[in-house]
Amino acid sequence: MVIDIHCDVLLKLWEDRSKSFDDEDLHISYSKWVDSPVKVQCFAIFVPPEAEVDYFNASLEMIDLFHERVIKPYENIKWVQSKEDIEALQPHEKGAMLTLEGCHVIGDDIHKLRTLLRLGIKAVGLTWNNVNAVSAGTCVEAPEKGLTNFGKQVVEVLNEFKVFTDCSHLSPKGIDDVLEHADYPMLSHSNVKAVYDHARNISDDQLTQFFAKKAPVGLTFVPYFTADKDSVAIEDLIKHLDHLYHLGGEDSIAFGSDFDGISKTIKNLEHIGHYNNLIDQIKKRYSEEDVYKFSYDNFVRHLD
Repeated sequence: MVIDIHCDVLLKLWEDRSKSFDDEDLHISYSKWVDSPVKVQCFAIFVPPEAEVDYFNASLEMIDLFHERVIKPYENIKWVQSKEDIEALQPHEKGAMLTLEGCHVIGDDIHKLRTLLRLGIKAVGLTWNNVNAVSAGTCVEAPEKGLTNFGKQVVEVLNEFKVFTDCSHLSPKGIDDVLEHADYPMLSHSNVKAVYDHARNISDDQLTQFFAKKAPVGLTFVPYFTADKDSVAIEDLIKHLDHLYHLGGEDSIAFGSDFDGISKTIKNLEHIGHYNNLIDQIKKRYSEEDVYKFSYDNFVRHLD
């Protein structure tokens, strides 16, 4: 049983309203999901910063698409918001959870954040690759700058709602600020800088701070964050997992595929239906207890 803590299906459904959730072009479609070991899938609300739209209204449109295209048509897909909801899923049922990627959708309005949280969002990514009112820096833009005063207020509200503060895409200084102020820090989809030195990957120093809090660190299946190769293999991704484990991340390792948010994929991990190809390789190297932690418990145990 697996939980995937990040994908961009809602973006694809929002960009092309003719698509159904069972569109063959999706990395995560209904049919592929049903045939996979993924029990719970987190669906990110991501409004491209360059889109000429009302960001907040677009985020509401994606929440509506989540309910109308993902939940409503399928009796076996259930909206989950808690550990109790997940544990109540029947063997034939799958759980769908809402998250947010990028606080540019709320501008500098804390009431918009509270509204989204009341609509069931369980993790909030403070930035994408763009500076906003929450953070003066990202991993690619002004990485030396951290959270603004408003950003620290946002983290306080996330603590109040017991919602994850997601640090993927955030600047190193911003991550330091989150680790100081957040009760529920996480990385939804980031890999290891010591294995592959990419701006989106995380240093050992910061990873060990996440581990000290037993905070989830979601390995991502983005090939260009995994290795400098034309063809990236599952074995290359497992090098990142091995490094996390030996660094002390046994109680933090998780998975955040970024499916439907990527243009290229890892060989034999091209969509959600291939998850067993990864899990089978991990089972050869790690105990049943470890695999259970990586796949499920390291995320679920933090949920109310």
